[in-house]
Amino acid sequence: MNRVRVIFPFLCLLVTAAEYALAMAPLPEYSHHQVFQKDLVTLSRGDDADNQIMDDMYRIDIKNIAVTFDYYPESAYADCLARVEFVMRPGQIRPVIHFDPAIRYNAVSSILLNSERLDFSQAADVRVLEYAESTQDALEFQRDLEADTEHTLEIAYRLPLPELYPRFSTEVSDLEGRGNEEIFPTINTPHELARHRLTFRVHSSTVFRCIGSGLVVKSGSDVQQWIVDTEREMASGTVMFALLPEADTVLEQRNIAGVDVRILAFVGGASISAAFNQLTPWLPQLEADLGPFPMPHGISIFLVSSGGGMEYYGGTITSLWALEHEVFHMCYGCSTILATYRDSWLDEAVNMWHELSMDPAFAPIGNDYRSNIVSGRSPVAVGFDRRAYDEGARVMEAVARALGGRSDMIAFLRYVQQHKQFAPFTTWEFLDYLEDFSGIDMRGRFADWLFMDEEVHMPEDTTIRHGLRASDLSPPEAIRQKYEVLRRRKR
Repeated sequence: MNRVRVIFPFLCLLVTAAEYALAMAPLPEYSHHQVFQKDLVTLSRGDDADNQIMDDMYRIDIKNIAVTFDYYPESAYADCLARVEFVMRPGQIRPVIHFDPAIRYNAVSSILLNSERLDFSQAADVRVLEYAESTQDALEFQRDLEADTEHTLEIAYRLPLPELYPRFSTEVSDLEGRGNEEIFPTINTPHELARHRLTFRVHSSTVFRCIGSGLVVKSGSDVQQWIVDTEREMASGTVMFALLPEADTVLEQRNIAGVDVRILAFVGGASISAAFNQLTPWLPQLEADLGPFPMPHGISIFLVSSGGGMEYYGGTITSLWALEHEVFHMCYGCSTILATYRDSWLDEAVNMWHELSMDPAFAPIGNDYRSNIVSGRSPVAVGFDRRAYDEGARVMEAVARALGGRSDMIAFLRYVQQHKQFAPFTTWEFLDYLEDFSGIDMRGRFADWLFMDEEVHMPEDTTIRHGLRASDLSPPEAIRQKYEVLRRRKR
């Protein structure tokens, strides 16, 4: 975010003895059917409508997120302690956080806001907000906070996990607008960047593996422990981790063109050698087109047998079918970042254009095309328009032809990738960069193609849809049968 921030020492993210005691406090009985009162909020619009509505929705500017997960695979849950450090956005006084398990599972056992204990069940302390402009609910804490001051929020909670197989991993879907607010408290929007430090403590006699975003360090002696540290600020939805039993998986590591590549797959599952065969020419090609690989610790890949994929910072959970697509997103989507979900059509469009434009017959969008791909969504809505993959790619082809062709377009994309990393931008700002680079003004055409209030014309060819399949994270049948036998024996 392009905001003035108060810098807090990251050492304060270490879990203290008092905080650990808070996390270990008795947890409530969990009810999947408990219904919380939600208060409907309609966001106001001023002269600077989009920025105002985002400040009113998100309220806080996060600097650091630290979470300790005590994972009990045999019991299928994790006891968690999260600490969020933040300042208030300009003009805001009452903080909110996005944390879906608190509402869905009644998962919270304790909340401390600036060391004051709040009661989640009391409306005088916490309200649940829903919005007319978004499906993302929020917790609003009923305390007015000072601006330009460090604030801390600590939440202890129990996170229920799948029972059929002991896998604990991220399962983000940017298409649906579902991020890591499913796992820890954060703000679910692409432009809210924070440093993340996740500690995983696995309480099991089964030996596990862990891969994830950024720096991953194994430590601890009494339990299996890993620390996943992003080392820099990034969107929570781009943070990846995956913990799986070592005996069920294969992990191979290679260096390709200076990039450290780690691939984890199920035994009897997807082919790691086939993945390396794809990446051996692909990573050098990306560097030639867009510049050096933007993640200093390389990439961690959880390779699955079927479905599509999801990109993360320095990581992806993907099938072979979607591997190259997801790795491209390291450059557009995870380091060159869009400001809102509705603007995220653009990184998918660029990705698909890069692939499809290798065919000289790939056609640009027609001048008569009209849509509301961007304007049809609020800047605080989650998810983006599926037409990004098809029509969006053709919009990019129109840009390429205006610039002079594919090589000129790649030069422009390289310019944006190298100069705008971790500086979230909107669709309109992308056009500012285009004009800065080339002198070409395409704002009028983009207004017609993407910002019409009503749907006027749709092309017949809507068959590409590359990114619409989710990864299938289930293990092969032989592994599933092994755990089914173990469950029967426990009965």
